[in-house]
Amino acid sequence: MGAFTLDHWNFPSNNNGAVSGINDSGIETFSGTKIKSLAREICQNSLDANVDSTQPTKVVFHLFDMPVKDIPDIDGLTLALKRGSEFGMNQRTPKAKEFFDTALKATKKEKIVCMRISDFNTSGLIGSKASDEEPSPWRDLTKSQGASEKSGSNGGSFGIGKFAPYACSSLRTVFYSTLDSNGIEAYQGVSRLTSFKDDEGDTKQGIGFYGKEKNAPIYEQITLDPDFSRSSDSGTDLFILGFIAEDEWKEKMIASVLDGFLYAVYTGKLIVDVDGIIIEKDNLSDIVAKYQKYCEEYADEYYKALTSTSEEDANLFEENILSMGKVTLYLILQHDMHRRVAMVRKTGMKILDRGHISGLIKFSGLLYIEGEELNVFLRTMENPQHTKWEYDRADDPQKAKKVIKALGDFIRKCLEELKNDSSAEELNPSVGEYLTEERDSDSPEERAENLNDEVKEIRKKVVKVRKPKEDDFSIPGEGTTSIEDENGDIEEDDIPGSGGREGNGTPTHGIGGGGSGLGNGGGPYPTEHKKSPAGIAPSKLRIMSDNSKAGSYLIQFTPSASAEDCSLALFLSAESDKYDADIVSAEDVSSGDILEVNGNIVSKLTFTENVTLKLRVTINYKDYCSMEVRAYGHKV
Repeated sequence: MGAFTLDHWNFPSNNNGAVSGINDSGIETFSGTKIKSLAREICQNSLDANVDSTQPTKVVFHLFDMPVKDIPDIDGLTLALKRGSEFGMNQRTPKAKEFFDTALKATKKEKIVCMRISDFNTSGLIGSKASDEEPSPWRDLTKSQGASEKSGSNGGSFGIGKFAPYACSSLRTVFYSTLDSNGIEAYQGVSRLTSFKDDEGDTKQGIGFYGKEKNAPIYEQITLDPDFSRSSDSGTDLFILGFIAEDEWKEKMIASVLDGFLYAVYTGKLIVDVDGIIIEKDNLSDIVAKYQKYCEEYADEYYKALTSTSEEDANLFEENILSMGKVTLYLILQHDMHRRVAMVRKTGMKILDRGHISGLIKFSGLLYIEGEELNVFLRTMENPQHTKWEYDRADDPQKAKKVIKALGDFIRKCLEELKNDSSAEELNPSVGEYLTEERDSDSPEERAENLNDEVKEIRKKVVKVRKPKEDDFSIPGEGTTSIEDENGDIEEDDIPGSGGREGNGTPTHGIGGGGSGLGNGGGPYPTEHKKSPAGIAPSKLRIMSDNSKAGSYLIQFTPSASAEDCSLALFLSAESDKYDADIVSAEDVSSGDILEVNGNIVSKLTFTENVTLKLRVTINYKDYCSMEVRAYGHKV
């Protein structure tokens, strides 16, 4: 690219060293969750840099268009992209070719979409005038690899979060501008491309800098957003060039803030402005209700736990965990909740959703970890994305196991106390309710620990399991237990349960058995079968969730007898009862035919003995669940 000129892009020589390709490990870490990761990493960094704890940190995400010609030294950046596209290694890599083709097309347009991210009540990027050898937030963000000077209970520790904005840029280029708390102004552009050769044949590094001689920053502020300029408030502005605006990006970003920083917003530590939509303590209830369907991590349930005022439904518990510091637990019992506790560290950021707590009770909770020593220790166990605790990352893995176990034991103790104090009727769950689903947030050790506890409980409750007889199916019941496989799918046990009623109305029980049926005891069944009802017991039944977030399930039902004018009824299993599944649609997988649906009934089916019927059903329930299936028909 020729000699370096002041205030231009410079890609340093690699001095015959290693060349870098398109698959930057830091950027790839966030490429699958661009918007979610951007919101999470930015809010975490801004909370860590708060300068007045009595006031909230504010973060603004604003989308704007800017003329391409106004990008600083757009000619130098375009030349680097062109040389990168011509580099032999990149021409042989489809992903690199696609990136450079897209980037070069963007530079030829009149305008480009950009994202400005600004924070307020923060220290800004301190250390812009320090040498490269001196540790500083400025150096960590602009020039370091795998380094972070954060310590104590701050959120970040790996120095990898800075790559999230580049994953959202079609040019992989970001400008940083700051007014720090010492009154120093600085800005610099950073572009993370690939190696390439300049006009003289010198191979360049993949990382380029816009700035002064020796890649120093320019000591003034810059604003690429024509409608914004920073006043006297310290803070940082990021400008993402060629922002990749996914469909519903606003909704996804708001959901990420709610999922990851609900507690920080609720306690007034954080205010977030997503392109004009304000998320703050005063309107949090309305925001949670409006964007609930976009939240993937139970934010609405955690909000209920935080805000419930009913002494019967919710309670507050406190504990000093292993003398390492205070934790506060908010708990609420409700029949439609998913048995999760949000584990929130001192910054207000949620680390993970803790599962495998109880298979008995439907609840939701939020554990706020306040103690400094406890926060510092847990921070050493976090993965780079700050979404898991992993024992082997800790300096003392055995101590880590004890700490995590102590947290789990505390939650279970509080849940048991709340259950005993509740006026709700005694629960009588099926085995399917004990075998709780596995989540990525649970480590293998946690799963083993909790599975042992659950097996013990099953042994206490389940005395005998027998193969049901067809007589049990006056109106048939086919209970199933739900277990999540290694891919996250739900596979229903092939052990059938006796779910009908005997002639005197006395329920019979098996694993996951139903409880309502025909006989003198009565029970609900489709009207069309009242004249000559017959239950069709399955010789085999399998239910798999192929997309739990969409409520989609595959049902393989093998009838034990042939029948006409048949129906399948679907139920969601709860602790002491079951509920009609609200079926949205049903399809015969083999023929592709759309089937008739009424409530929880799929009707107008034909059964052939020992021939498997394969259905895909979509229900109005967006999570894994334990499900029962009942079959009706006129035997032939």
